[in-house]
Amino acid sequence: MDNLSVLLQKCYLFKNKSLEEIDNLLSHIQYKIESFKENEVIFSPVRTADKIGMLLSGSVDIQKLFPSGKIVIIERKKSLDLIASDSIFSRIDFYPDAVSVSSPSTILFITKTDLLHLFDLDKDFMLNFLESVSNSTLVLKHKIGILSLNSIQEKIAGYLIYNNKIYDTYCITLPFSKLAWAEYMNVSRTSLSRELRNLELKGILSFKKRKIIIHDMKRLEKLLSL
Repeated sequence: MDNLSVLLQKCYLFKNKSLEEIDNLLSHIQYKIESFKENEVIFSPVRTADKIGMLLSGSVDIQKLFPSGKIVIIERKKSLDLIASDSIFSRIDFYPDAVSVSSPSTILFITKTDLLHLFDLDKDFMLNFLESVSNSTLVLKHKIGILSLNSIQEKIAGYLIYNNKIYDTYCITLPFSKLAWAEYMNVSRTSLSRELRNLELKGILSFKKRKIIIHDMKRLEKLLSL
């Protein structure tokens, strides 16, 4: 319990909570912790939306599944992120998207009933939850904005500029592989790699594996205004 509480102090839901406060909140609910292997499906559109997850370790992908078999990665969740928080109080009975494990993960699950109980016990906890859902909504809006751009270079620029503003750095480390990044932007990996090389030849950026360094922000921003 103590080790769990120390870890949860870093989670947005328990922001500004002492270890004693976290222990007390956890003592009032029946949470469950499970471990998952890579590619296991945690939530899917055929499962009842009756609980949320909190990543204690590892990473998972939120995926949109199409009848054709095509899969688009909407978002990658990492350690201490919430999973399915935007579904738990919706009018839809099932999870709208699939959640697949991208690296071995340990997840803490809280049912809808227990979550409501925590809201009653601690209003700050409830506000933290609402803020977290709002932040996730903003991320989703950014993703929609990226998908609405026409060219691959525009999508690359939009993604990098957004991350530059969020993290205040010109060195962007991708949270996923180039294949996953291509799927995130709904383009082919080959096309993405080709456009990255073109931008590198122009001196706008350089890249190695998952690390991208922006050398000319003005020219990168200009790609979005062409």
